[in-house]
Order: sequence, then C-alpha cells, then structure tokens
Amino acid sequence: MMYVLFWRACNASSAFTFRKAMEKLQKAGGDDVMTWFAELGEKSKWSKHAFDPNVCNDSNTSNFVESFNSTLGVNRCRPILTLLEGIRRVCMVRIATRMENAKSWNDEDITPKIVKLVKEIGKASSKWRVFKSSPGEYEIHEGRSQFPLSLNKKVCSCGAWQLTGVPCRHAIRACIDAKLDPHDFVSSWYSVKTYKQAYSVCINPIPDTEQWPADESGRIIMPPKMKRGIGRPSRNRKREEGEEQPGKRSKTVKCSKCGCFGHNKTTCKGGLTGKELKTNEPVVIKNPRVRDQSNAAKAAKQSEALGSQSAATQPSASQAATSTKKTKGKKGRPSAEQQTVLTASQLPSQPIQMSQGNSQS
Repeated sequence: MMYVLFWRACNASSAFTFRKAMEKLQKAGGDDVMTWFAELGEKSKWSKHAFDPNVCNDSNTSNFVESFNSTLGVNRCRPILTLLEGIRRVCMVRIATRMENAKSWNDEDITPKIVKLVKEIGKASSKWRVFKSSPGEYEIHEGRSQFPLSLNKKVCSCGAWQLTGVPCRHAIRACIDAKLDPHDFVSSWYSVKTYKQAYSVCINPIPDTEQWPADESGRIIMPPKMKRGIGRPSRNRKREEGEEQPGKRSKTVKCSKCGCFGHNKTTCKGGLTGKELKTNEPVVIKNPRVRDQSNAAKAAKQSEALGSQSAATQPSASQAATSTKKTKGKKGRPSAEQQTVLTASQLPSQPIQMSQGNSQS
C-alpha cells in the first residue's frame, strides 16, 4: 500500500491530487513518512506537478540507469575509452537513422508518435460531458469531478496538458465540441520541423586509435589507481529494498517442517513448538465404544438372563484360542478394526465408561 501511495504522489500532475496522496500517506505511515519525504529535497525533482512546464516532459522513473545500461550493451563492461567509443557509435547511427526517416514527413505536421498518442487519448474522452462557458472556456465533467479548461491559454486544471505539451483528454473533448483539430494545440516541441532541426547535425566517423594524430604537448595521462575488490565483479545492478531479485526461488515453495510458504526445511528457522507437537501427536485408543448408564444397565440385565445359557454355548478352550489368534494381529497387537487413531483435541471431555458384563458381550 505504501508503494502505491508513494508513486501516486510522484505521478500527481496537479497540486490537488498531490495533496490528497500526501494526506493518505501521512494517515497510513504517520509523521515518519512526512519526515522521509522532506529529506528528498525539492518537489520539482520527484513529483510531476512541480516539473517545469517549458520542458514538456513528464517522464518520472527510478530505473533510468537500467535503460541506459541496456542501450550500452556489452560496452558497459569495457574500459573507459572503449565505452566512450561505443556510445559515440550508438549516437551516430541513431541520429542518422532518425534524420533519414524524417525526410518524408511534412514540416507543418506533428510527429507520427504524437499523432498516435492523441488518437489514443481521444478514445478515452468520449464519455465526458462538456459545458461551454465562453468562447474557448469550458467545464468538463468526468464522473463526479469537474475540470475547468481554457483552449485560449492551453491550460487544464488536471495539469497534464501543461506538463506534457500534448492536449489531455479534457482538452480533446473540448476541441471536439468546438469542432477544432486537437493537433493544432500540441506544443511546437513535437512538430516535424523541430524534430528535423534536432537531428540535422550528424556525428562524423573517425578512424581507429592507431591512426589518430600524435599529441605534441607531451603530456601523459595515467589511469587512476584502482584496488580490485574481493570476489568476481558484479555485472548486475543493485536492486532496491523490497524489489524482487532475479533468479530467486518462487514464493510457492512449502516447508515440510513447519508448513509455511517461501522456504524449505533446510532454511527453516522455526516450526511447531513442543506443545503444538504434543497436541497433534496421534493417540491410540482400544475399544472406543462409549456407552452411557442406560446402555450399561440394559447390558447387565441381558447378561443375567443369558447366564444359564452361557455354559452351554461357551466354546471350548481350543476354539477360544483360535478366535483369539484371529482377533489379534502381529506380535499380539489388536487388529485394525479394534483401533482408532484420535488426536488429543478429539478426546471426549468425560472418561470412557465400559459396561460390565460377561466376556462375550
């Protein structure tokens, strides 16, 4: 939750949304969170609503180094001069490619990427209601929220238009109502003319180091003294606290010792206590038939009535021994039918009372 609220405050494009996000952060984390934010420095460095609107860029990310290293490729692991040469080649090819692609574009239009972006934003603005106040002044209703907007000043209360230079969904809805082209309200930074001007200067190719002219000054620049660290040098970037590490075991691993998820029995640091193990220990109870007093009395009467017949029907000693062997398992233990496995939690609260009768009953 703190992670979501943090990025909500960082990506807030207006002072109102920023204040709401900070209030939720303070409510969830207390004054310590506000102290931590105060140590970050100026808001113009980490919150969108305080960015310079003349730059027309709302990029706000914490992993820019990862994108930069991905662009460098293998060159990032090479010495400094070889690294600089790799950067020069990447920039040289990129400038030449973009300059070649822009030759067929019309100077009066905006770049194709921004055209596609305006089209996608326009699809999301079809549900909003628009109310005209005066020529160029509108009030856009988005659900329960209201956003004053001025096409004359190119300003919207949501702040996204001033921040990026591209009309927001509220501005495009007002343009549709006024029957105006949204492309006319895009900043000049995204025009084809500015694009061609940015990539008009190319980087000249150079020969290899052996063909470079000799330095006549006679100065020799020695490399800095470096001390090799212990172990193999790491090629992966250091992950932030709480960020998932690559190649780690899935969190669905279940420990067979304590039954928890996220580790196995080798790395288990806990488990069930002795009391819990004793509670879950199985208990073997013989003859688990429980009878109340009424059943015991009935059994006593039946045994007295059948007392005279017991002598005639009593089996011989050999038959009794045979039946005893059948009812017993290995090593004289009772058979499975006469045993019931119960845990301590399943035992009855009252002691088991056995009926008094003859040996057969």
